[in-house]
Amino acid sequence: MMEIDVEDDGPGLTEADMQRALERGTRLDEAAPGQGLGLSILKETVDLYAGELLFEKSELGGLKVRLKLPATD
Repeated sequence: MMEIDVEDDGPGLTEADMQRALERGTRLDEAAPGQGLGLSILKETVDLYAGELLFEKSELGGLKVRLKLPATD
């Protein structure tokens, strides 16, 4: 597996928000412009390639997003 972790020291997400963040068109941060498509498209792509997208609490205090995809030759 190839694994990429991205984490921040922000306020993080609640368990409910972690689930909502993957829904197409959902925006948890209304302070900036955008469509709320990024994470749902990423989730569909991860599913297509039989990978995993995990939201966790970061040791930095915020959110940790872990992307796992099968390695290829």
